[in-house]
Amino acid sequence: MSNLPQLYRSTLRQFAKNSIHPRTGRSPSIPQHLRRLFESGRGIEAGSTDASRFARDVENMVVFLRSRRIHKELVDRYNPTHDMTQDERIKATANRVGLNTPLEYDPEAPRAIPTGEDGAEADDGKGSLQTMFAPRP
Repeated sequence: MSNLPQLYRSTLRQFAKNSIHPRTGRSPSIPQHLRRLFESGRGIEAGSTDASRFARDVENMVVFLRSRRIHKELVDRYNPTHDMTQDERIKATANRVGLNTPLEYDPEAPRAIPTGEDGAEADDGKGSLQTMFAPRP
């Protein structure tokens, strides 16, 4: 198995690229397990069906790790709300179309309905809820 070192390096490279932790925070057990796996592969006779099966399995593992990393990058790029909570997702979706989510009603601490009389809001002819539904003189 002449390409065993190349397969080993590509496998380690994909594990490193897929890791979410910095190099110092990673567990040393994964490279140790991989090393044991590849050392057991050295005992397989070159050119045998077992050798080709081992190489194919390792190549499949590398392709899987690469595909997983690319999939994660694409999900992060095209679905930025996938790692948000439900409330954050609703606010982000409403903001995307130019809306603000309304404040939820809290029965323990009800707020007064804004009247628009405090001068904070400009009179745009619409008025507040109280003036909109009040009887006209």
